Amino acid sequence: MNLTDQIKGVIYGQAFGDALGLGTEFMSKEQVKYHYPQGLGQVDQIIEDAHRSRWQKGEWTDDTDQMLCIFDSLLAHRKLHLLDIADRFYQWAHSGDVDIGNTVASVVFASGFRDNPQQVSRLVWENSGKNNAANGAVMRTSILGAWDYQNLDMVAYHAEKVCKITHFDPRCIASCRIVCALIALMLQGEPGDEKLVARVCQPYMEADHRVKDYVDRAFDPAIEKLELGASHSIGYTLKALGAGLWGVIHAKSYEEGILAIVHEGGDADTNASVAGALLGAKFGYSGIPRVWAESLLHREALDKRIARLMEILI
Repeated sequence: MNLTDQIKGVIYGQAFGDALGLGTEFMSKEQVKYHYPQGLGQVDQIIEDAHRSRWQKGEWTDDTDQMLCIFDSLLAHRKLHLLDIADRFYQWAHSGDVDIGNTVASVVFASGFRDNPQQVSRLVWENSGKNNAANGAVMRTSILGAWDYQNLDMVAYHAEKVCKITHFDPRCIASCRIVCALIALMLQGEPGDEKLVARVCQPYMEADHRVKDYVDRAFDPAIEKLELGASHSIGYTLKALGAGLWGVIHAKSYEEGILAIVHEGGDADTNASVAGALLGAKFGYSGIPRVWAESLLHREALDKRIARLMEILI
């Protein structure tokens, strides 16, 4: 692998995890087995029910849409421009029939969002009783691990600031900072293994027992411990984080990790987006099965962005 291969792995890894994960999104594990008795391994196998028929086979969902909003802003300004990112979220959310999470919608559609998104985000979180920790920020954060990857302080700063555009809960912030730090460190050349995960997560585990709970679960080889398909906590930021950490620690390949996560059901497109980005950094684009990468729609648009990013970074 080289840096270009890894960064392309992050972007494609997220996008394909998103596209394949759509096939089992919102399903219990039992429903996954019912609809895919031989397993789900290709995007053209995805069933066409009322939810999934909104996308073409191989098309990513809102997870990657929002990541690309951040990506495009970075490419346009060559620095973090929070109001521009917020405006891109706003324009995307108002562009038509988009899949959008409840937390993002409640913030982006609120009065004053474009002028002071973090203030609106904080008010929405406070009005929820400070108990809303959805996964809408961690699912889009991967590009911030690649941008300015050599400066971990800036990676953490960017991850937190962009998270707070829509998600103010400290669990959301911790999730974004952990994912971005892991991507950045793997791009720096560190091995993606349990030692790296433990080192990056330790400060957050000490600060918040809720983070510790899901990091501990991720270290267990049994992916079932994460309860990804449990309906009562679907869409929880720490579940998406846990899925990504589990993949880094236990998966022997990109394919193995994505398939294990997708077949757990739950918020599978988001869980596989987060895990896909991390596994893409670990195994590179060259580690993603070619048939999977080539089954992605709009991949030319990804390639153009990646080429522009590499011109800036190298």
